[in-house]
Amino acid sequence: MNRTAAIASLLVLSAAGAHADTFNARPYVAEAGIDVLSRRVANEQFGRDLLGTPYAAAVVGRVDVYDRFPYLEARYFQIVSDPSWNRLLMGEAGKSLAAFDGSGTAAGALKSPRGLCADERGRVYVADSGNDRVLVFETSTEYDRIEMRLLFAIDDLNDPYAVAYSDGGSAFGGNDDCLYVANTGRNEVRRYALGNNRATLTASIGELGSGPNRFAGPTAIAVSRTQGQNGTRVYVADSHNRRIVQIDDKAGALSWSGEAPHTMGVVTSLDTDHHGNLYAAAPNAGRVAKFTAALAPLANLTRDVERPRAFHAVFATVTDHRTGARSHAGQGTGIVVESWNERGGMRLVNLGVDLTDARAASDGSAAATVTLTDHAAVSAELIDPQSGLVVARRDLGVLAAGSQTIRLNSADAVASYPAGDYQLALHARSTYDGSSLAETTVPVSLAQGGTPALSNRLVLAGNAPNPFNPVTTIRFSVPVGPERAYRLDVYDVAGRLVRVLGEGRIASGWHDVRWDGRDGRGAPASSGVYLYRLSVANEQLTGKMVLLK
Repeated sequence: MNRTAAIASLLVLSAAGAHADTFNARPYVAEAGIDVLSRRVANEQFGRDLLGTPYAAAVVGRVDVYDRFPYLEARYFQIVSDPSWNRLLMGEAGKSLAAFDGSGTAAGALKSPRGLCADERGRVYVADSGNDRVLVFETSTEYDRIEMRLLFAIDDLNDPYAVAYSDGGSAFGGNDDCLYVANTGRNEVRRYALGNNRATLTASIGELGSGPNRFAGPTAIAVSRTQGQNGTRVYVADSHNRRIVQIDDKAGALSWSGEAPHTMGVVTSLDTDHHGNLYAAAPNAGRVAKFTAALAPLANLTRDVERPRAFHAVFATVTDHRTGARSHAGQGTGIVVESWNERGGMRLVNLGVDLTDARAASDGSAAATVTLTDHAAVSAELIDPQSGLVVARRDLGVLAAGSQTIRLNSADAVASYPAGDYQLALHARSTYDGSSLAETTVPVSLAQGGTPALSNRLVLAGNAPNPFNPVTTIRFSVPVGPERAYRLDVYDVAGRLVRVLGEGRIASGWHDVRWDGRDGRGAPASSGVYLYRLSVANEQLTGKMVLLK
């Protein structure tokens, strides 16, 4: 291993999830003001090119949770293949870089390394294309260093371009792990069962051609996922046939299950995220496309990217040392590998959610169809545009990416309302980061109104108007049953109590509490954001309102 001089801030990843918005850019090195690690930036910041032709990236991510200081430690080691310089470049977030070319090691000199992947145990799989083999490395980390030790090689290949690891549906199990190889030179896909120190060929599919069971340049490969664990579907980019092929792995046997044509040209990278959404990088089209697991289009990254060659969804192995629990989870961040030039190279993007293509139903109901670009916790509110009052609300739980129909019914009413024109407000909260929210509003015309039923749960219907000046009304429903102790408080954003709006005992049913914008001493509160907290028995709900003078 030839170690370069220490270079600060190679990559900034954190244990926190991404902000909302699919493909929203993140700073590559925030503290240095670097948005993209390009050739120009490398020379300006580090005095060298760093890379020749970056092709693919993989991340060995480790997050450790403790019951004492430092409580949480997160480390993300990025590995980038560089076929023109015949090496791998590696480094930890914010620390140093190391170059590995195999010379003087058991691996031998690398030649045109291309596709990469990593597993939950930190093993790294390298498609050493020019040497017609795949190398399997064990990694070890100490402080800011990552070391790679060759475990074994998979030989008898012909120009393999891509690799994809599968945990067999049981992360950390080990007995059902396998590796899929896009053996490009032979126009086939191979399946290998993985052991600790060897790989056994168990199945293959493909030969040159354009019909089922045939490929013309399989250049990328990925495995399906559900909640972070792998499924039995394998995706293959059949580049010259301009299609994404779906192969099923049934008890170790590979069978052709379908294909989806595309217009992106040559696809050089496929990857799946925590929820199983598929990403395809197409450099000639200047595009990274995002699809559902069923290959329905979701979103495209085309702006401010330089011939994207690869896309990698970042995962980390999370170990809770308090309980011994381990999981392998997507981190809500993706790495884009681009052409290495003055503007492009390596950049980070979020995998969060957007709401797109929202359309109201035409049947006079409080309903709309919308596309979720990622899995998200979704809620909907029916708003009277005249008063700003929320008249119906529903939490739909976590919905999958793709087209969804959102519908409110009479049971969702929280206030009486007549037929007429309303706004249906849709909210989608990212499952990667609960604080990130995408919102859209759809005008709806209702054929009939509604009346709220007495709820069997505590409901906080919000406040109206909002923003307000100087008076607003907070509406809530206390569930069926005897009187309960309650309290309604207003706080500023610093958490200081501004006023107690009500306390004592309260009966079941709907209640309206007015705030005149004054504090507990009767003085007018200043403009700004305020929080209100409703406590009834052992339950608490909070809302947000804006006083705007």
